[in-house]
Amino acid sequence: MMDIEEPEPVEEYVAGIAGGRHYMARLCHVPDGPWYIAVIHVESLPPLHDSDRTWPTRDEAVQAADKLVADLGH
Repeated sequence: MMDIEEPEPVEEYVAGIAGGRHYMARLCHVPDGPWYIAVIHVESLPPLHDSDRTWPTRDEAVQAADKLVADLGH
């Protein structure tokens, strides 16, 4: 009997600029699963973590990361 292994999450790095700040977001998802933001590194700020929420597509996760960084400037 073979053990079924959990699929490894796929990681993708997305760089961007929002609110005048450069950032690098690490997005993750498991195959056929939702996307989540593992961490966002923003220049001269502590890392942001927002892994509680998920998005069905990569584009939506990228937009959410962009918005999180943009909202820091307010």
